[in-house]
Amino acid sequence: MQNGISIYAGLDYDNAENLALIKSAADLGFKRLFTSAQVPEASNAENFFDELTDIMTTAVTYGFEIILDVNAENFSQYDIEGITLRLDDGFTAEQVAQISHGRKIQINASAVTEKFLDDLLEHKANFDNIAALHNFYPHPWTGLDTYFFDNQNQILHDLGIEVGAFVPSKDGKRRLPLREGLPTLEDCRNFTTDLSARFLATLGVDFIIIGDGAPTQEELQSVAAIVDDEVIFRAQLLSNDLNTAEILSRKFTRRADVAKYVIRAIEGRQYLKEVGGTIPAEEPAIERGFGDVTIDNENFGRYAGEVQIIQDVLPADGRVNIAAHILNEEIFLMGYLKPNRKFSFKFI
Repeated sequence: MQNGISIYAGLDYDNAENLALIKSAADLGFKRLFTSAQVPEASNAENFFDELTDIMTTAVTYGFEIILDVNAENFSQYDIEGITLRLDDGFTAEQVAQISHGRKIQINASAVTEKFLDDLLEHKANFDNIAALHNFYPHPWTGLDTYFFDNQNQILHDLGIEVGAFVPSKDGKRRLPLREGLPTLEDCRNFTTDLSARFLATLGVDFIIIGDGAPTQEELQSVAAIVDDEVIFRAQLLSNDLNTAEILSRKFTRRADVAKYVIRAIEGRQYLKEVGGTIPAEEPAIERGFGDVTIDNENFGRYAGEVQIIQDVLPADGRVNIAAHILNEEIFLMGYLKPNRKFSFKFI
């Protein structure tokens, strides 16, 4: 995933620290930088333009794609060659289609409608130059509903349009004026940056941008580590068996035939063959609950090695070991793990 950071001119972020952040992000593999020409909280117009110039010049030096948020009123002022314009309010479909033939643009994924997209088709927009980026929401309780977000993304993906969204910084310096985070999804407002990013990846976004302008190094590292083809669950390893630990360290795929009570992995039994040895039964057998990660032991015959994530309360079974448990605050991710999707466990 070509993820990004946000840096804002004219606010209470130190300009030297802004430029240092660009280098730190580049070193971690970030490819995109979001900034805005619409910062009503900017205290000094002269400093704003000087800082914005510094930000964009430094970003170009480090090979970033610059995404500049503009509206219809200030568009002509920032129609700069080589940067991607994120078109916010006031643009008609005809205008967007026309602009798309001359440069890369991003449309507002949070507000786009099927009619607007149909109009872009009618006006022969160049979809090779069009991506989409959701809004972020500074005001608490106003972030997007997850179902609505998912539906918007599907509409855009159906036309082959890449979609990005914002996650907040939890531990860094949150942006003015409210300092309550800049998430796209309201559910993410008080999540860690790591969990927010893994949630957006689970939902299938194509790129993720940290919305706040001064994330911590740990937050940068967590977003840099996100991959788009895998759902990662943080979990606690409960088994002392070395074969079990080796198997659970690998990547899995959810089976296409969806079971009612469990998430079944395709690869567990094959991994046991590769590892060699057996999975001994652990005593005593205990009841399985939501978020438990189990592995079938040698008493289950040909099913030995099968890995499952439990989605209900199931009775104790001497043929099944409880090997790990997904952290309680991350169990909700199970509901978004689609058939044929890759997943893995990060043990703490």
